[in-house]
Amino acid sequence: MVRMRKSLITLLPMLFSVWLTGCASVPAGSQQDNFSAYAEDVFRRQNQLISRLMMLSDSENPIEDEQFEQTEQAMHESCELLNEYAEREISGESISLRFKMQVQDSIQACDHSVQRLEALVAVLVKDH
Repeated sequence: MVRMRKSLITLLPMLFSVWLTGCASVPAGSQQDNFSAYAEDVFRRQNQLISRLMMLSDSENPIEDEQFEQTEQAMHESCELLNEYAEREISGESISLRFKMQVQDSIQACDHSVQRLEALVAVLVKDH
């Protein structure tokens, strides 16, 4: 009985983690099949956008617009947990279940912020 209980205690966090991953949803209309792929896509798009912004800021005509600056700041804030998660994963740090849940809850807001900034940059760059 004690042995079975220890096995269950060891197995329970893993099962709970799998359950959470299954419960994490991908937004309707997304082309992603699972949450993991969706999160990776959002992270990749955000990093591509940041790289593009860095190139634009080094150009002869950097974007100087208050709405742009506010939208960029909003993206950085809403994607903070996703970026922190990526840093922890890359460095091999352990990641608590609670933190994973917080990241899952923040992904959609991050995605929306990336989309808003992508659209704004497209308009502003076209006008430059």
